[in-house]
Amino acid sequence: MKQNRLMQLALAASLTLVATTAFAQGPGGPGGPGGRGGRMDPAQMVERQVTDMKDRLKLTDEQAAKVKPIIEAQMKQMAEMREKYPRPEPGNPPSEEMMTAMQKMREETNTKIAAVLTPEQQTEFKKFSSERRGMGGPGGPGGRRPPQQ
Repeated sequence: MKQNRLMQLALAASLTLVATTAFAQGPGGPGGPGGRGGRMDPAQMVERQVTDMKDRLKLTDEQAAKVKPIIEAQMKQMAEMREKYPRPEPGNPPSEEMMTAMQKMREETNTKIAAVLTPEQQTEFKKFSSERRGMGGPGGPGGRRPPQQ
């Protein structure tokens, strides 16, 4: 049971990492379309996530239609959190309050997405999320990146 809970946290963290990474990289970021600077707007980020999930998890059109508003709601919550919890100085970790709020949001999002997936898709989603989580560095769910040098 504890292992299942840890997997859920890891999946939720990964989903948030994907959204945050896409937001930070924008269209001109690594692998991004366009080759010019700037950021994707939230609608583009949602579409990108849904497309990635649809391709990797073999989502049906009906499943994709159910996942999309879940991701949209998460993007909205993330924007609200960015306003509520100002970004810390470079090299400093986010506040514990923000980390707790983000973890709760990720858990809720993960639970909602898992309800849409088949057991086989949930297994693939765990792999997909684990791969994405690897981009975030050490620490696992709730972990922090070391300061960049």
